[in-house]
Amino acid sequence: MSTQLRDFAPGLQHLWIGATGKEAYFRDEIDRMNWIRDLVRTTALQGWTCVAFCQMTTHVHLIVDVPDRSLPTGMQRLNSDYGRRFNARHDRVGLLVRRRYGSRRIESAADLLGVFAYVVLNPVRAGFCPRAEVWHWSSAATTLGDADDFPFVDASLVLAEFDGSTGRLRSFIEARWRAYLAERAVSRRLTPGRGRGDTH
Repeated sequence: MSTQLRDFAPGLQHLWIGATGKEAYFRDEIDRMNWIRDLVRTTALQGWTCVAFCQMTTHVHLIVDVPDRSLPTGMQRLNSDYGRRFNARHDRVGLLVRRRYGSRRIESAADLLGVFAYVVLNPVRAGFCPRAEVWHWSSAATTLGDADDFPFVDASLVLAEFDGSTGRLRSFIEARWRAYLAERAVSRRLTPGRGRGDTH
């Protein structure tokens, strides 16, 4: 099977990075903070805007606004810098990232809102927390005005769709979560015995 060509044109990208096999991409809070430092450094060097991020355990999601065709250069830097640091800390050798990072161009404002909700709701779907803004290792609380932990994140493109209202954005995220629960309930009724799926 041939490898799908990537879209490197300037614009918004939904990115995801996963560890090889079933290995943890983050083993502890130091790993999480190291990755955030590498993300800040990479976005600054490449001139990217980080719209959102969410760290899980085996993977991480990002939304970035890339002004040029530097996506592969920046992602190579981010993955290699973090991988070297991770291996040194944990006395590990070999590649940390499975295959290659995933990417999908965000095509419209509606698409951006859907992807944003998907990214920040990852830990809620996984059962890590009851609401997106409670998960510390995500930019959700910063965007919603509940914290100022990640000032490098600029979600103004998302907030602009709600006239800058964090309350309306919060309501949108909650509505997406309710819709997800309703869809899952219908799916379970239609396919009894179906196991719980993993998010990528």
